[in-house]
Amino acid sequence: MDYKLLIIDDDDMMHFMLDKLLGEDYELVHAKDAQEGIDIISNEVVNLLLVDIHMPSVSGLDFLEALGDDSQKEQIPVLIMTAEPTAEKAQSAADLGAADFIDKTEFIQDKDQIRERIQMKLVTDVEVPHMDHKTFNKKKLVSKLMDEVLVGDFISSSRKLFTELMTHFSVDFVSFWTFNNKQPNLIISLGTELLHNYGPDEFKKEHSLKYVFKNRKPYYTNNVYRDELGISKELSQEEELPAEIGIPLFALTDKELIKNNKKIPPKTKIFGMVILKRNQLFTTKEYKAISRLVIQSGTILWRLFKQI
Repeated sequence: MDYKLLIIDDDDMMHFMLDKLLGEDYELVHAKDAQEGIDIISNEVVNLLLVDIHMPSVSGLDFLEALGDDSQKEQIPVLIMTAEPTAEKAQSAADLGAADFIDKTEFIQDKDQIRERIQMKLVTDVEVPHMDHKTFNKKKLVSKLMDEVLVGDFISSSRKLFTELMTHFSVDFVSFWTFNNKQPNLIISLGTELLHNYGPDEFKKEHSLKYVFKNRKPYYTNNVYRDELGISKELSQEEELPAEIGIPLFALTDKELIKNNKKIPPKTKIFGMVILKRNQLFTTKEYKAISRLVIQSGTILWRLFKQI
């Protein structure tokens, strides 16, 4: 399946330019004004919108506001474009739910970054059926993540991702490990001091690690103390953290994930694992949202990791 991008702009040259820039990787649909754009997304599935802020009749900001009145359409990531960027316009777009704000000169001067920004928006667009959008405000979360990833390195971007996850889902502890020939290395530990007497040697012996490498999928448990899955059981009990999610990260870039329809090829190497713990249970919907977001965002981390 090709990802479908809708471009809404009254400037013919922008449509031509975006065709050249993105046409080989995505299916592009074109609209000359906001009303035509609304008509298209009312009848077709669209994965991402590129919207000009200055259009006759209805502006890009008015279009964003109209999307906000529809619980389904408001979930589509929107990138606002302008030839006259200002901090005030950027803030207005963000307040109305825009996933990004782009200076049109960047489409000429920094084409690679534009492609990366679009890739990042698509891989972090996670759908969980019947998930309360107030519980999982993915637009707000993804916007914060992308600000860091665009300028940060592997460590800073990883820290930002997991810090935002902790805040968004009330997680008490996160650890992020990478693997070199299955030998674990602790990259980040956030939250409670759970791992003060726990290192790679202990982690390597965990049944949960073996489970993830064998089954190549995440897991969750709401009773680490008694269930087979879950790491550092004694320390978890001391810290009163019974709920845990374990998520593998795969050696696949965001561009490769998009080309593979957001599916992980069967033989893709596992390059990392994320452990999240908290003192209240995880719902099934939270587990699905968190695990999908981490696996898909992990492709961005892999791209940054390869640059080290």
